[in-house]
Amino acid sequence: MAVRQRTRNPLSRLFRVLWRKARTLKLLVFPPTYDPFTAESANSAQVAYFFADSPSRIYQIAQWLPVIEKSPADLKAVIITRSMATTEELKKLTNVQVIHAQTFDLLMSLLELSKFKAIIYVNNSYQNFQALSYQSAVHIHVNHGESDKISMVSNQAKAYDRVFVAGLAAKDRYLKAVAWIDANKLITVGRPQLDLGQKPLPAHPKLKTITYAPTWEGEDEANNYTSLDLYGKKIIDAALTQNNCRTIYKPHPRILTSKDPKVVAANKYILSKLNKAPHQILLEGDVIEVLLGTDVLISDISSVTLDYLYLKPSGAIFLSDRRTDLASLEAESPVASAATIIDLNSVDNLSAQLEKTLQKDELAAKRAEVCRYYFSGIAAGESSKTYFSAISKSISDHEVALNELTRTRRSI
Repeated sequence: MAVRQRTRNPLSRLFRVLWRKARTLKLLVFPPTYDPFTAESANSAQVAYFFADSPSRIYQIAQWLPVIEKSPADLKAVIITRSMATTEELKKLTNVQVIHAQTFDLLMSLLELSKFKAIIYVNNSYQNFQALSYQSAVHIHVNHGESDKISMVSNQAKAYDRVFVAGLAAKDRYLKAVAWIDANKLITVGRPQLDLGQKPLPAHPKLKTITYAPTWEGEDEANNYTSLDLYGKKIIDAALTQNNCRTIYKPHPRILTSKDPKVVAANKYILSKLNKAPHQILLEGDVIEVLLGTDVLISDISSVTLDYLYLKPSGAIFLSDRRTDLASLEAESPVASAATIIDLNSVDNLSAQLEKTLQKDELAAKRAEVCRYYFSGIAAGESSKTYFSAISKSISDHEVALNELTRTRRSI
């Protein structure tokens, strides 16, 4: 596969910025005309996925699109957006009906007209609370990944009727972090986004694959889990010393727009080091295809690490610890007990540790145990069925509750 790398220079960056500004202005002056949302089309959909954010966060809904597209007939879905630009982008990515509710009044009219039985949320956008005011549907939060980042749990979860989680680890994460959370609303469904039959990147017949997939630096230091600024250069240098191996670099999309000078410098260094065969730079494309073809993953506390554990529990994991605090790391991220840790004390010995792991993986049995904890025994390929069944049951349970409320009101 050809190396995909963006050309970066000041003029091209300026051109892209001006182009985006001009495009946004055009949309404001000449808004696109959308197909009317009629009662007929409304009544044919049972489920709405609500996504209120701008295109910069479109990756959060994008990873759910293949799942939405495979919805069974009795759970036919649409996507509701609040951003015009996001609507335009999503229409390019999926054939699922995308409905732009520009104002709160239009959103409420849409919900009343449609009578959706379930509304599903992939993040905790503040605008979610507008849709939550609609009481006739069951409201389900599914998030946009599974990781041990503190951003994965929020007090906002209490607002939803059901919170779908990957497994027991996610339940424990909520129970430890959110006071008074109702454990009964936490429903285990595995990772349905990973059960879509993706094929691994073409393997090299004679080489093992080491993938470095760092996360971004987060919104603040508490949410900063990236290894790129502290260890990125040494990680890539150690990977390149391994015999009979190729190295793939697959950074989080937001690394490419980072303004952190250390992150930018490390990313630039890695691009320059890997710009030769047989190594690959993958700045775009499906990370799942990369993970399926990976023998050793080097990553951070992120959904990528746990996705790899789910898809390929036989694959070795090297996990970064930017705070060099093993006790805290293992308390926060149980997968650390089944991974080789990269921190300030070990990063200089990384080349030797990689070589040792490539020859003999001593943590395979521990990873299998940890995998069962994270995904409650739901194996790759089984999550989609579990997920759609959980939606159907949530709808049924909610309708029973609504009917009970109606009977109670009539009896008063």
